[in-house]
Amino acid sequence: MDFVLILVRTLWLRNSQNFKIILMSSTIEIDKLTHYFRQVINGQILPAYQFQIVDRLFDAQDMYLEHIQNYGLLPDLKLSEARLSREAVDLAIKLIKSFDDEDSMAGWDHTKNLPIKRTTVLVFLPGLLEMQTVHEALRYPRGKPDSAKFNLDDYDECLKFNYDIISLHSDLAMDDQMNTFTPAKSTFRKIILATNIAESSITIPNVRYVVDFCLNKEMVCDPETNYSCLQLVWASKANCDQRRGRAGRVAHGKCYRLVKLHLYNSLPAYQKPALVKESLDRVVLQEKKLNIGEPKSILALALEPPNINDIEVTILKLKEVGALTIHMGQDEIRPFDGDLTFLGKIMAALSIDIELSRLIALGHAFGLVYEAVFIAACLSTKSIFKIYYKDHLAAYKSKFNFSAGTFCDCQAFLNVYKTWLYHESNQQFRTTDAERRWAHLHNADIKRLREVYLLIDELQNRLRQLHIFVPHDVESDQMQRRRNPITQ
Repeated sequence: MDFVLILVRTLWLRNSQNFKIILMSSTIEIDKLTHYFRQVINGQILPAYQFQIVDRLFDAQDMYLEHIQNYGLLPDLKLSEARLSREAVDLAIKLIKSFDDEDSMAGWDHTKNLPIKRTTVLVFLPGLLEMQTVHEALRYPRGKPDSAKFNLDDYDECLKFNYDIISLHSDLAMDDQMNTFTPAKSTFRKIILATNIAESSITIPNVRYVVDFCLNKEMVCDPETNYSCLQLVWASKANCDQRRGRAGRVAHGKCYRLVKLHLYNSLPAYQKPALVKESLDRVVLQEKKLNIGEPKSILALALEPPNINDIEVTILKLKEVGALTIHMGQDEIRPFDGDLTFLGKIMAALSIDIELSRLIALGHAFGLVYEAVFIAACLSTKSIFKIYYKDHLAAYKSKFNFSAGTFCDCQAFLNVYKTWLYHESNQQFRTTDAERRWAHLHNADIKRLREVYLLIDELQNRLRQLHIFVPHDVESDQMQRRRNPITQ
């Protein structure tokens, strides 16, 4: 969005007489935007013209945790810690089941004991891992049974209650996502698990209910270390309002926000621009991909520009690590500009810190690209090993054992990940409890292991677009085919 505005404003300033801009947004601060596109008319500096469309054919009613206390244990959520709690997931499952009572007004199929016409439920989640968590909970709300002893279809509540679950995520195949617009069969309820990709641009038919966990995943830069990583954060009110609007497009609806009202009132009104919250390393690399001018002068045109001195320091750093050339073109040397190298293209394509992108490039050069991708994925997430407040020694022992005497954290991460992947692909974790017992024995964090698994898959796909092919583990391929219907 930031770069699009820079491009549009640049073109407009160069050819404002024959250039008309119409911007539509429900999540941007309108006063800032009109001031950004200000112009001189008859000697006066005037903001861009604005008009608001406030009429809606249908309304969407807001519901908070206070309104659904009778559905079970409420999650204990805090503004200082954005998280997807198990209580919130359980509450969402119960809510979805309760929607049959409201839909039954349109008619009831007594043979299947289900409403004839069931409306669509849109569930907003921050990422693939959370989508898989909710998908699994919809299928087996009481935990996955032992596949060696029981027929899983007998316990799959998606089959029992005629749930048609579809996932919307930018990394998923477009063919699968197009099923979103296919009408559901009679007595079937379509449940769409989506990230903020479904907030705008598309109108999903027949949506009457929105379940919003009020969460997002954003690239955040630590100002002290200048290290960037994806973090789970609370969504802004503007984002939540946009999500609520999905339930009021084609009929009156309800939006269930799985937070308390006082927490929602404390959420930021708008998201911070990416140029302000992300590392300038990645911002400058993205600008160089566009190849539209000197980074310092182009980024100064942003709606909320970053500090100019920080841009200069960032460019020098990128030259030092080999992402930018010292020379511009053939001979010209510019201290605060340079051409993008192949290493720079790799860094710009990957959604991780530039030092970790460089590690992957070196791994590719030395024939160890899979190991480099794995280490980069591990270092982009929190530790795979759990650390308990009263027992730090247990985590150290587990890391030491998995490091095979090397005293290397990365070697320990690789060994515990491969062990977990081997057990998972060979169906040794037939139940949720079996996996938890293994994790508890080795002080491993199952959630972090799954995050690493998904990030490795994402990095492999992005590298493939650069014609860098990463060999797949046999266990990883087996696990994806057997357990991950979302990513197929």
